[in-house]
Amino acid sequence: MKKALIFTISSLMMIAFLSSCGDKQVKPTVGSGNDLVLDQINKQVKGFSIDGFSGGSANLNQNEDLENMKKIVTVVKPIIDKMPDGYAMQVKGHCADYDGPAKQKSVSTARAKKVYDELKKAGVAESKITYKGVGIAEPIPGVSLKDFSQRRVTFEAIKK
Repeated sequence: MKKALIFTISSLMMIAFLSSCGDKQVKPTVGSGNDLVLDQINKQVKGFSIDGFSGGSANLNQNEDLENMKKIVTVVKPIIDKMPDGYAMQVKGHCADYDGPAKQKSVSTARAKKVYDELKKAGVAESKITYKGVGIAEPIPGVSLKDFSQRRVTFEAIKK
């Protein structure tokens, strides 16, 4: 009986804790020089990457890549919606090292715009998102610049 009561109380405390963490807007925190709001948001989106883009374009290769993009948009949207004023989610397009810097910038920007447009279609306010092509300037560490996995879109919270 005592164990069941302790288990029940522990479970209720855990549920209360988790529910209090889930639905609140990220609030600015006082930090020592670093922007803790950005850190908190970027931890949430770290590792979210949309890949499967055709070489030299913003087209996704297969239906599963398109579905993956839609799933990630569904996960990222509530994070963006809860961002406080003064912050935005930057959608960043990347590419592999082919065709020279001008083409890389153009293709990576088109990839970022594609995901940006998908976020707008999902109902994200334009004031909360931006997009940017970075070409090959932010490669995946330890992966060849020419590798197809460099063709992707990532997310980063920024201060406006």
